[in-house]
Amino acid sequence: YDLDPMMYFIRLIHALLSLLLVYYGFKYVHLATGNKNYSLITGLILAAHFLMPYIGVRNLVEVVSADLLMPCVYFAYRGVREENNRLLMLAGILGALSWLIRFNTGLAVIPIPFAIWYLTGRIRPALYFCTGCMLIAVFGASLDAVYLGTFGRSTYNIFNSFLYVTKSPPLPQPIYMFAGLILGIFIPPFSLFFIFSIFRKKIISSHLILFSSAAAFFIIHSLIRHKEERFMIPIFPLLVVLGMLGLYFWLKNSNPKSLMRRIFKYSAVFAVILNLIVLPLFTFNYAHKGMVEPFVYLSRQDDVEMVVIDRTERRRFLAVSYAGYTKPDYFKVDKWEELAALDPHSPVFNRANYFIIFSDEHADRHADSLTGYFGEISPVFHSTPSLMDAILHFMNPKYNHLNEAWVYKRNIKNPLPVDGG
Repeated sequence: YDLDPMMYFIRLIHALLSLLLVYYGFKYVHLATGNKNYSLITGLILAAHFLMPYIGVRNLVEVVSADLLMPCVYFAYRGVREENNRLLMLAGILGALSWLIRFNTGLAVIPIPFAIWYLTGRIRPALYFCTGCMLIAVFGASLDAVYLGTFGRSTYNIFNSFLYVTKSPPLPQPIYMFAGLILGIFIPPFSLFFIFSIFRKKIISSHLILFSSAAAFFIIHSLIRHKEERFMIPIFPLLVVLGMLGLYFWLKNSNPKSLMRRIFKYSAVFAVILNLIVLPLFTFNYAHKGMVEPFVYLSRQDDVEMVVIDRTERRRFLAVSYAGYTKPDYFKVDKWEELAALDPHSPVFNRANYFIIFSDEHADRHADSLTGYFGEISPVFHSTPSLMDAILHFMNPKYNHLNEAWVYKRNIKNPLPVDGG
């Protein structure tokens, strides 16, 4: 099997989708300021910020949701400015699609009709936006009826999951986590100017749709207990646009010779230089290397008969599962009882000659357990953490694992298993 063509095709689709952020971010700032230079800088940040090439091609629902949320906000802004109800309906459709892709993005979409109502002083424009949302809501619920058997089943499942109490509740994170994350992503001390320039009366009043969408999403996510860095991705483009608008009005009205302007100038130069240094590191690296690399290694071996995949420590989606690849044959082990329940004459015990173990620290223990079923096995390959895995683990070790993986090979095939470990 060869995963490369599928991977590059998927990444091409995501790369093309991410261009929506660049285009509509540019369009929004140009429409709001009429200044082409600031518009170009906005587009450059959305295209060349050190995170964008990395997340732009990732198969993440948050990224696809962001690709649709930015044009939603743009068309809502235009619809209010031009009193164009068709644009407001289009904005509603895009916002609902963004919500459909990532349920939490609804927190950014819900404030928009209220902002439209406030800005226009009439409820009718807001209803056009809501009509666009309802069209997609009915469409999505109808798909549930076709594929899940119940109208709106996926929405019901999501709400039900909120009410379901797990045995291991999520670990609480500090309320300031996302604030620190955003300030860090935009590179301090430049980020202090970039973010705090947003909180100006003119920015908030003139761009209430944009501001309320980002603010509601940020505040509510900061209050919830479970936090992960990727949760902020949907509003990252909105923050870029807001920051550029804030800088535009601040720089336009401040004294060019003031101390703050000089500090800003040096901080901006520092941010650009650091971004250019970090950009290639993020662009040519990827996370979850251990989910793919073992399969690449096995694809280069000519003696693979069957692979046993040990996921007992942590459930992993398998690279070969995405396109339905089944060769070589593999057997997934999520609980040791699954091996113990197999018939002693099962082909698994007779044919398996390679083993993949997903474990950051205890591969030897897993190998001992597998030895109890298959006889002696030896390590032949170790997938170490990628740079991105190491960075993400350092930032949030509670949720971001190192994603190490090990490949073991069976030394002597036994026709029958010995007692399991």
